Amino acid sequence: MLVRGMGPGEGIQVIPLWADCREIWPSPKESNPLLLELGLTGKLVSGWRVTGITTFQGGFPLPLTAQATTLQTTFGAGTTRPNVVAGCDKTIDGSAQSRLSQWFNVSCFSQPGAFAFGSESRTDPNLRTAGIANYDFSVVKRTQITERVGLDFNAEFFNIFNRVQFAPPGEVYNPSTIKTALNLFGVVTAQQNQPRLVQLAMRLSF
Repeated sequence: MLVRGMGPGEGIQVIPLWADCREIWPSPKESNPLLLELGLTGKLVSGWRVTGITTFQGGFPLPLTAQATTLQTTFGAGTTRPNVVAGCDKTIDGSAQSRLSQWFNVSCFSQPGAFAFGSESRTDPNLRTAGIANYDFSVVKRTQITERVGLDFNAEFFNIFNRVQFAPPGEVYNPSTIKTALNLFGVVTAQQNQPRLVQLAMRLSF
């Protein structure tokens, strides 16, 4: 038995691409014999550690829904999804910034009848949220001033290139607002990630 509402379609958490890279570049330690001979200069050029975290991720498939029909409101028959116009190309070419007001082709969808569920699948594998391309960066400097006294300096940069990750577009089809100024179906209205964040810290240990 097929329970409508659990119909065919990719899982909501399925993503086509995910990569997480971590890079660490340490400088020579102060105990290096060559740096010991340089005195103060050796302390300045040693003890550095640069770390980067790079994250790439594809978008999640969109779970589009429509206004509740009689099957849902009266009989509790599950989620109503929009009908898909046969042969209509739901995708729109262009950058994410150029598609904020229309993430996909809303003309490809319509409200199902009172006793219909709609032909759209549970999730649409061709329509996805914006992906992630994020870069975090940190610089750490450890300076041993004396045998017992040390100075640590940390600089951390989250989303260092200040890239925007857009929130999902509106996923609920409403025939009364479609193609009007009130329409939110297929419209991106928010940013999902934080802008660039910089943290600086210094610690003296003895």
